Order: sequence, then structure tokens, then C-alpha cells
Amino acid sequence: MTLRGALLGCGHVSLFHLRAWAQIDGVQIVALANRDVSKAEARSREFGISPEHVYGDYRQLLDQEALDFVDIATAPEVHREQVEAAAVRGRHVLCQKPLAPSLEDARAMLTACETAGVLLSVNENWRWRSWYREIKHLLDERVIGRPRYARIARHNDMTLSCPNGGLPPLFVSQAYTAEMDRLIIYEWGIHLMDVLRFLFGEVTGVYARIDHVSPLCKGEDRALLTLDLSGVTSVIDISWATVMGEARSGQLEQVTIEGDEGTIELLPDQGDLLRVTTKSGMWQRPAFDVAPEGAYQASYTAAQRHFIECLRAGTEPETSGRDNLRTLAVAFAAYDSAARGEVVHL
Repeated sequence: MTLRGALLGCGHVSLFHLRAWAQIDGVQIVALANRDVSKAEARSREFGISPEHVYGDYRQLLDQEALDFVDIATAPEVHREQVEAAAVRGRHVLCQKPLAPSLEDARAMLTACETAGVLLSVNENWRWRSWYREIKHLLDERVIGRPRYARIARHNDMTLSCPNGGLPPLFVSQAYTAEMDRLIIYEWGIHLMDVLRFLFGEVTGVYARIDHVSPLCKGEDRALLTLDLSGVTSVIDISWATVMGEARSGQLEQVTIEGDEGTIELLPDQGDLLRVTTKSGMWQRPAFDVAPEGAYQASYTAAQRHFIECLRAGTEPETSGRDNLRTLAVAFAAYDSAARGEVVHL
């Protein structure tokens, strides 16, 4: 049976969602909605969706279309109202991250879906990147023994003005981010927190320092976090406000995981390599075997395929709403820690 879905939100990220749906058997996106309907019309032409099924009001779409699920790719501030509207109409929900601007909203969304008997999952695609799946396999196989320390780091210039004085691409493709009070942790760090949870288990404590550099945005654009995950001391070191000179593009963060018996590394500045060093030797290989753009797209496709598989099987996804509440709680704890200047325990 072909599952019929609709996409709410036709901004920058919708392109990756729609490409993913086109690659998944037994799924058809039959309708689109966007507040600026011209964006939905443009996506409909690109992906062969009839203009009769393009809406400026998502409520009208939900009322008029026969659907199995909705894919919500809008800004976090409207996620709750859209999830609740879909749930009350009996539609399963895949929601883009961050799930909600508060834990109260997130819990209400989960309750609405559970009451309606529909699935709520979060499109947290970072943990579906092939190199993090490989690292998880290596950890599960105890290739480096018991893990003790992990560090994920990446710095770039995404909030700094271009050399010609123009806006950086982030504020062009996702203009709303410039007005966000919470920025780099909420938009990017949350991905990395979810990856660490996927790799090591639950966060029991977080200490965070944040900084705001660029005058082009309201929120923080640098963050340094230390987290305790089931005894693994972990560091997230990220910046969108680093003067780079020549741009360095790529999909990988710099990753180091040290265990009792060896070390796992992701090396973006050495040819995008995955390297494993143990007491018996070292091996390395490319972290992915497709073009970087293809590797990025593949993580969306894997995440969305997992949602569909769980929907068909009636099972709970890895990134269910209930699971993602824990990732969201870590992000909010990081802001609390930065404000208080002390460790926050979860």
C-alpha cells in the first residue's frame, strides 16, 4: 500500500525532505503547504505535485487531503500547533528538529499524538549519517574497548559577513535564524548532543560556555560544552563566528573517541577519513564513498525511511518524540548552565 503524505513548510530544508521521499518506495507526497504559497508552488513544479494540492494554509490541507502522515519542516515556533492539528485529524507525524521551543510544548505534542494514537517522530538526521552509524558499530564491537573520552568540534564562518559585505549564506537561505535568541546550540549543537546520546547513552550533566560575536544575529554563535554520558566525558566545541580565510566545506565534524584499547577519529582536514588506531595497529578509509552532497542527502533519506518502516511495523522509531525529549532537555540544560555558570545535572 502506498502511504500518502503531505509536507508542511517549503523553505530551504524542504528540498532535502522531498528528495528523500522520492527515493523511498511505497511513499507519495501528494500535497504541500507554505505560508508564502509561491514557495510551495515552486516546490510542486520541481517535484511534480499537482497545483490543486498546494495550499497557503496548512489547516485547509489537513481538512481536504486524504493522508497517512505529515512531514513538518517549518520553524520550531509553529511545530506545536501543527503537530496537534495533525494528531487530532489522525495523521502520523514526522517533525523537523528542534522539536519545540520548550519542554512544555514538546510534552504537549507528545501527549496529543499518544492520545490520538498516532506516531510522533523527529527528523533528527545527524545520527543517520553513515559515518556515525559506522562508529556506533565499532563501539558496539568493542574495537577500542571501553570508551572514556569523546570530542566533536567544528568551526566555520556561517554568521560572519561575506568578503563583499553581503549576508552569509545561512541568513539568506534561513533568514529566520538571524532573529533567534537561541542559535548555535539550538540549531546545530542539538544534532551533536543527539549523536552523543546515540553513541554512548544518556547525559547526566552538562557545563556550557556560550558567546555572541556576529552583529548580524541575535543568538549565540560560539559554544563550548562538556557533558557526562554514562561515564564518557564528552566535549562539543562549535563556532559559526570563526574567521576562516579560504572556505573549508565538508560534511564531517572533527571527532576523537578514546577508549581503553584504542582511538576512533573522523578527520575532515585529512581527506574526510575514518581512522581507527588500536594497540595492534592502525587502519583508515574514506568516511563516505559518495560526493559530500550525496552523503548529506543520504542521511535524510535514511531517517525518513526509518520513520516509514516504523509506521508500517507499528514500532517506535529511534528518534521518537519521547526519545527526542531527552535530547531537547540537554540543549535547554546547556543554556541554563551558561546562564548560571555551573554544571546542570539531569
